[in-house]
Amino acid sequence: MHIIPNIFLQNGNAVSLYKGSENDQKKVYDRAPETYAKWFDAEGMEALFIVDLNGTEQARLPLFRKAFSGEIWWAGQVRSMETIRNLLNGGANRIVLGHSAENIFKDALAEFGEKIIPGIQAYFYDDVPALCEKYVAMGFKDILVKDMNAEGTLFNPNYDLMEKCVYFSGANIYASGGVSDEYHLTLLKKAGVKGAVIGRAFYENILSPSTIKNHFGRE
Repeated sequence: MHIIPNIFLQNGNAVSLYKGSENDQKKVYDRAPETYAKWFDAEGMEALFIVDLNGTEQARLPLFRKAFSGEIWWAGQVRSMETIRNLLNGGANRIVLGHSAENIFKDALAEFGEKIIPGIQAYFYDDVPALCEKYVAMGFKDILVKDMNAEGTLFNPNYDLMEKCVYFSGANIYASGGVSDEYHLTLLKKAGVKGAVIGRAFYENILSPSTIKNHFGRE
């Protein structure tokens, strides 16, 4: 299973949102975001998922490219083909496009192939497996599913949702939200997900990136 650390960027800082919202549980970390990228690189991580929450941090991409030797996945306010080209030319390896960019999904897939990953922000779960099926029918193989009700809670991933997405779509599902224990990853692996995105649990030293990689790693 792929283990992918996550950096949320906002106003030049690395942050962790709680259930995707600005609230009292939001955390702002005091180290420069690129420092975390360098740390993840030293810990042997092979991919890094960066989310530019306000769409204002693209100029920092070369700094992340210098700090991290593995794949960089970039997301956040990406809604045009030109922005995708700029990000890929600037050092990103893959671009995660959200629902707001669905109008360019087909064109992006045709031009950039597997460098494009559709991302689903799941607040309500009933339609998520069908949405995964829709994206597979469009030609996508990898899909990132973010459980917004679990994001930043350190509570539990939504195993049932992820298993349904895997079962009904046949896609490589990357699960995001709620991971804070190795047992969570064990259950996600049993659910058939391809990878797990982890943020707050790494920043707050609840989980060790290198230990998690050694226990689960790539397969």
